[in-house]
Amino acid sequence: MSSLRSFRGISLAILTMALSPLTMLPASSRAAAQEIIRVAYAHQVHDAALLAVEKELGSKYKLEFIKFLRYADVEVAVSRGDVQVASLGYSNAVVSSLREPSPSYKFVVGMSRGAINLVCNKDVKVERWDDLKGKKFGVLVGGNAEIFFDDALSQHGISRRDIQTVTFTAPGPPLLQALQNRDIECTAVYEPFAATSVAKGLTYYPPGIDLAENSFRGVNGAVAVNAEFLKTHSEFVGDVVNVIVKATEYYNANKERIQMDFVKRLEFSPDVIDIASKHVILDSSLYFASVISASQAMSRLGFIRSVPNPDKLAAYYDYSFLTEVTGKSADACGRAQ
Repeated sequence: MSSLRSFRGISLAILTMALSPLTMLPASSRAAAQEIIRVAYAHQVHDAALLAVEKELGSKYKLEFIKFLRYADVEVAVSRGDVQVASLGYSNAVVSSLREPSPSYKFVVGMSRGAINLVCNKDVKVERWDDLKGKKFGVLVGGNAEIFFDDALSQHGISRRDIQTVTFTAPGPPLLQALQNRDIECTAVYEPFAATSVAKGLTYYPPGIDLAENSFRGVNGAVAVNAEFLKTHSEFVGDVVNVIVKATEYYNANKERIQMDFVKRLEFSPDVIDIASKHVILDSSLYFASVISASQAMSRLGFIRSVPNPDKLAAYYDYSFLTEVTGKSADACGRAQ
């Protein structure tokens, strides 16, 4: 109940500010209010806290939310400054740090862990990890879903040689059709795509199988800000981090509100969003040590040739806003985890 009052308090404060004349705002706020700030999001349930930024700050700043389907495309956009703020995978910074001489974007607050789940056809019995051996899986290649899947299997004594795989390049109708046709028996996929197949009555979530039980705490996504934009828009970024921290607490405690508040942006039916919301971990901590572990898993599994220098990877993290909002140290905000 206290988190609900706190979150409603943000709305009241922002509404009061919105009703004030623009000239009453500080000069930096007036400048920010007059420019369009573009925000990249994905229509995935674990972007709920970022979508709350549009709801809570849309009266103070001119925000344009742009939907992307792949983190790879988001990374290009936020690196070039085509968008200023973005929902981005932690693993993207691993790859960027191996390629860029200096960071073109920085993470300022976390958003999610888990949110990539295993679902199996209803007539396929899976009760424990060993039951996955010999099954035919649809695998989304080249991204977080494959990293989660491969590392979780490895952590539970299963290798890709123990299973059969059919590769897919993106979630969506082809993957669902393959499940319906019994071309595959199970798949590891982002929410709410996993929930879509469950809502259709095709699949179920095998009990006891959690792909976030991997070597890197299941860290998934965070909020990235273009590095040049960050230098001149500290007030806006601070406002964003403040909203995301409080929205994360609120929606973790009130997950039924996700489908009520964001059904338009998420573009899935309310029942699908409701199912998916119960299978994601919203987490505003900004994890660094876990991303080092993720980079080691990525190297071990062949996604990257080498593990990035920790100091170079650390340059993609800016804890100043999160520590200011929470009153905690950087280590307590996720740096040491």
